[in-house]
Amino acid sequence: MNKLENFFIKLGEKRVGLSTWTLGFLGMVFFRCFIEQFLTLVKPLVPYEAVIEYIHNFYFFSLAILLIWLFLSAILKENPQKLSGVLIYSLLFLTFPPLIDMIKTGGEVYWSFYLFSTPRDLFWQYATVFGHLPSAIVYFGTKIIFVATVAVLFFLVWFRTKSFFKSIFTAWAVYSILFFLGAFPSFFYYLYNFIFGSKKFLDIKAFEIFEFFGSLDKMAGINFQNIKYAVAYRLDFIYYIALVSLLAILFYRMDSKKFIAVVKNFRYPQLFYHSGLLFIGLAVGAWNYQQNFKLDLFSLLAVAVLFISVWLAWKASVVVNDLNDFTIDAISNPERPLQQGIFSREEYANLGWACFILSILGGISIGFSFAVLLITYQVVAWVYSAQPFRLKKFPLVATFISSFALLLILFLGYILMSDNQTFHTLSPRIIFLMLIVGTISLSIKDFKDIAGDKKDNIWTIPVIFGEKKARLIVASGIFISFIASVFFLNELKLFWWAMFFGGLAFLSVASLKIKPRLIFWPVLGIIFIYGLVMVRVLFF
Repeated sequence: MNKLENFFIKLGEKRVGLSTWTLGFLGMVFFRCFIEQFLTLVKPLVPYEAVIEYIHNFYFFSLAILLIWLFLSAILKENPQKLSGVLIYSLLFLTFPPLIDMIKTGGEVYWSFYLFSTPRDLFWQYATVFGHLPSAIVYFGTKIIFVATVAVLFFLVWFRTKSFFKSIFTAWAVYSILFFLGAFPSFFYYLYNFIFGSKKFLDIKAFEIFEFFGSLDKMAGINFQNIKYAVAYRLDFIYYIALVSLLAILFYRMDSKKFIAVVKNFRYPQLFYHSGLLFIGLAVGAWNYQQNFKLDLFSLLAVAVLFISVWLAWKASVVVNDLNDFTIDAISNPERPLQQGIFSREEYANLGWACFILSILGGISIGFSFAVLLITYQVVAWVYSAQPFRLKKFPLVATFISSFALLLILFLGYILMSDNQTFHTLSPRIIFLMLIVGTISLSIKDFKDIAGDKKDNIWTIPVIFGEKKARLIVASGIFISFIASVFFLNELKLFWWAMFFGGLAFLSVASLKIKPRLIFWPVLGIIFIYGLVMVRVLFF
């Protein structure tokens, strides 16, 4: 017993970094899928099915580990980072259920699916530790590992606290977490029916829960061909949102100072601009494919996943920019995390990779096309900011690259609504308008960095012409952009509106009374109001 206690104590002394955790987790989930699809006596999945299977396993196991991690941190009253060395060994448990099943069956794996159960059945399944299961579901290897996990964490808490009550409570809580995830579709449907449905709680049937998640009905512009993966596909939207939320909580619990610094450094004007472009893409797509416009739960969840993915993609690009603009920010933006010494460069780079991976994960949860566009966005952001290209050094080329990246965000919204996830039906007028407007207007973001850009030889319009003349040049470009929208969209009813709002934007940028750091906000507000007018004129 003393040796076991010393073993747990030594595990608690280890610290595991983000990169090691990420690679370890991705590797173990991959190995689990490899066992199930290539070592067992089953027909291997086709590539697309294998990707869905991998992503769903990734979500399920990451949520299980995060929930247990946060619970242990709370009951032991320790920083979650102190538990990173202990929890990483839990990844080994992922591979055991299929191996145990293979030993039992001689090479096959039991089908252990979610519990789609009536409230009464679910109660007895919980009370009997996954007993009273439907005949098609056999939790053999999984049940053994569930019990082993509960036992290991019981001893972990006992050796750390010497409290029998906390140890028993931990065992119950961990079992409850694992059961909750195993029966998540049922619990989610109970809640959905309570809020939006009309059926009595005890009258809910198991097949209704399965139909709710496994329906082959079209979701936005996405068709479902395989009922087996329709369930996993829809669940992944919920899991993605939960995963990002739990990771944010874990990050805050580990180091609140770093978390707050990241939140403050989101560059909110640009974040709102990205969100607006995504919304425009969704709106135009919904208008062109009105049969795909639905306000059902899973369509809205897909939109939410897309927004979060875009926000994380933007944050990843911010990290790339910050790492390459250290000299500039030391002069123009000394309040940023790297300049404040809140992060080391390695830690900050790891944060960027985490945001990048989560962004791509959200995109691929909806479909390959979304992941490809998000990857392309990151490549463009890297070419813009990083060596050896660092195209931000060159005026007009830099703003053209930025406007192209923003166009990709609009495409993301559009293809969610379009049939076959294509943007080829998007009007070329809108594409050219976006590129031209961005190229002649996006220099507005460079005013606050004049001193730093000048020292680092970044030749922006404000650096070349000085602040006063550059204000007039950029203001004129923005005014021309408003007028150009009338002709590119071929809607003369917008002319006087464009003159009015374009004039307001011109005066806002040209006025020296508005500080360079704040110049983006009034223009963003004017663009937002003009956008509402455009929607009213064009669509109603």
